[in-house]
Amino acid sequence: MADNVSKDFSPSTIYLCFYNLFLSLGWTILMIQFLSHIIYEGRPGLWNSTSDCLLIFQSLAILEHIHTNGKVVHCIVGIVRSSAVLTFLQVSSRLFLTWAILYCLPESRDSLGFPIVLFAWSLTEIVRYLFYFLGLVGVAADFVAYLRQVPCSLLLLKRLCVAWQYTMFIALYPLGVTGEMLCYFTALPLVQKHRYLSVTLPNACNFSFDSYYAFIIVIVMYIPVFPQLYLHMWAQRRKVLGGSTKQKIH
Repeated sequence: MADNVSKDFSPSTIYLCFYNLFLSLGWTILMIQFLSHIIYEGRPGLWNSTSDCLLIFQSLAILEHIHTNGKVVHCIVGIVRSSAVLTFLQVSSRLFLTWAILYCLPESRDSLGFPIVLFAWSLTEIVRYLFYFLGLVGVAADFVAYLRQVPCSLLLLKRLCVAWQYTMFIALYPLGVTGEMLCYFTALPLVQKHRYLSVTLPNACNFSFDSYYAFIIVIVMYIPVFPQLYLHMWAQRRKVLGGSTKQKIH
């Protein structure tokens, strides 16, 4: 590859390369588990076949919140080019659904939304993390600037990643949100029946909390948040595929 696309691999860059490649491989394993189980066994038992990978690789996204090299921190200090708030909301909602709903409420795993979530999340994350990794090593960065300088195999991979990252979200984002909402709606009666995470009076703190209404608020929050995420991706798509000469990573 030409010298003008070489990268200075600082410790933070090496960390991000490892992080993104590891997550891409992890979600690939999860997708293989998902497809294998659906094809040969159907929906029953899907959680048991996929839960370990889902819990591990979705939880690793918390590094994007708290690690000194995490994505949200990078957004704030300008190392990468995402919206920190939108990244925080997206990662938080997925962590909440994974742990507070699917992990703690076994009945919610019977929702049609669960396989939808696995499918949409896995496809999105496989290519998203691979795209970031390729960008960090100089394959996907500055897409238009050196489009003609890479070998055909890398060019094809780059085109596929860019096309997926900035086009397939059109279907996968609404599909993923639909799956998440179905999981929430399945969980709502269970939350109300079992008073899950609720705090009732009397207690030493003289404080009460009804998680049923809190869950409803979370669902309602999808109304303003999802369009912002969706429009943000559309803006990124126009920037990258609409003739921009310099694409920023993240």
